[in-house]
Amino acid sequence: MQSFRKNILKLLPILAIVLLAGLVLSRVWTPAPQVAPALNITATEASDHIGKTAEICGMVASAAYLQQVRGRPTFLNFEQPYPDQVFTVVIWGDNRSAWSSPPERLYDQQSVCVTGRITSHEGNPQVIVRKPGNIRVE
Repeated sequence: MQSFRKNILKLLPILAIVLLAGLVLSRVWTPAPQVAPALNITATEASDHIGKTAEICGMVASAAYLQQVRGRPTFLNFEQPYPDQVFTVVIWGDNRSAWSSPPERLYDQQSVCVTGRITSHEGNPQVIVRKPGNIRVE
């Protein structure tokens, strides 16, 4: 019985290493979970989806770069010009350099889709965009 205990005690560290290696390998070789397709909505529907990530499509009715305002935002206002827009895309000044052309010129009067998390600012739905890949011209 004593030799059995000695053998078990010798095997415990090996078993622990094997179990640990199995856990590590299962994490490494487990396929990434499939991301659910983005919710595709119109700019008018965005207010019904605050807090969700979606692709929002619509016409940019007005666009403006407010260099004198804190944060130097660029606003892309969908469906109606400011102040009657139904949805807004915000590009902060720190991110403008990611665009090869000024976004307010590139997207104004264009039908575009933007992907991002919908938030609300003063009751208006918006998405903050940090890179051009999140906006596509239709």
